[in-house]
Amino acid sequence: MIDSLHALAADALAKRLKAIKKEMGGVRDALDIEYIHRMRVASRRFRAAFALFEPYLPPERIKAWRRNIRRITRALGAARDLDVQIDFVSRFLQQPEFFEPSSPYKLYKAGIERLLLRLRQQREEQQSRVIRAMDRLEESSVISEMEHHFQGVLAEAKLLQISPRSPQTLALARDAILDRLKTLLSYEPYVEDPNAIEELHEMRIAAKRLRYTLEIFAPLYEKRLEPPIKVVKEIQTLLGDLHDCDVWVDFLDGFMKEERERSVGYFGHARAFRRLKPGLQFLQLNRQQARQAIYQKFRHYWGQVNQQNLWNELLESLQVE
Repeated sequence: MIDSLHALAADALAKRLKAIKKEMGGVRDALDIEYIHRMRVASRRFRAAFALFEPYLPPERIKAWRRNIRRITRALGAARDLDVQIDFVSRFLQQPEFFEPSSPYKLYKAGIERLLLRLRQQREEQQSRVIRAMDRLEESSVISEMEHHFQGVLAEAKLLQISPRSPQTLALARDAILDRLKTLLSYEPYVEDPNAIEELHEMRIAAKRLRYTLEIFAPLYEKRLEPPIKVVKEIQTLLGDLHDCDVWVDFLDGFMKEERERSVGYFGHARAFRRLKPGLQFLQLNRQQARQAIYQKFRHYWGQVNQQNLWNELLESLQVE
């Protein structure tokens, strides 16, 4: 016998599954990086809802469904990360200041172009993995299985006039959102520490999970969750930009070491690497400086959010009616 919790689960998961399916053709063609991005986000949103609603899903199918969606998320993640890096480096090479007479463009260009070449090579290799993951997903019939199940639950809920909004679903929403909010706020002591790289990264993940949870339950609250969703999205974006800078700084250390070793292995010496090093170091310095600016912006924004008393307002919105 289904109830409002089953109806809410089916509705939330059906919508997120539809978003995954919508991007599958574009991901295969790889003509626009946004297909990968949208499908990756859709798969993450689906997994967030799936974890929350597992008790209301067929127990004999949970492992298979979870495993297949997790595989596609991982395959898309590696490809998306490379897409973002390629896009950034391509735009970086076209920045106007490189073309000013006083800028040593030629000195920097070789290293950055080599980086772009390596990233594009890796992305080509990754596409075959994406295709294999897509093939496996389609061959497993998991998508059609889940669609059939969710549609069946929604049809039965409609027939029985069961609403997804009930004291039970509101209680679940309150507990889930409160849990995610507590996790996010547990990282607040690190907001004042720019060197807390790992903790700020974990805070970004906590913000993402809170945002996804708010989005899942937003239909139960009309438009009352829109302000906190907007705020948490901005926090996630700022911390994501901060993390990207940290990744670049660390990545470029390893990349320079690999390129130097490649030069020694091919030529017997590292002189060929010398023309690459200035550009790579320049890019690394740029990311370090960008991180400082992004951190200050995040720190200021977090202070503004606290002054607005947003979190208490969110808690008031979650009171069970």
